[in-house]
Amino acid sequence: MTHASRPTDHQRLVAGLAELVERRLDRPLDPDLNFFEAGLNSLALVELHDEITTTLGIDLPATALFTHPNLAALARLIAQGGAPARADAARRRPVAGNRRDIRARLREGGR
Repeated sequence: MTHASRPTDHQRLVAGLAELVERRLDRPLDPDLNFFEAGLNSLALVELHDEITTTLGIDLPATALFTHPNLAALARLIAQGGAPARADAARRRPVAGNRRDIRARLREGGR
């Protein structure tokens, strides 16, 4: 592989994120296609957010997949340092608990 044909860090990040999303969709995803247009819903994005933060070991605002609604935009956010490395796992616990509550409410119809 020549230097020119090697994937960039951004391309590798997009490919890694694509793997996570494509497992949910069970098909390939264009990096510029909006997550909702691809068939994901709000609950799927919240679950995907959890998977991304756990897999990559990063802090990422829960709104990131809504404000950066495709693979390319999300990868840019992460690459630009919009999601610094997690200092410790304890910081995540309260947020994860809140997300569980939100998911439970979504399953119950928003009550």
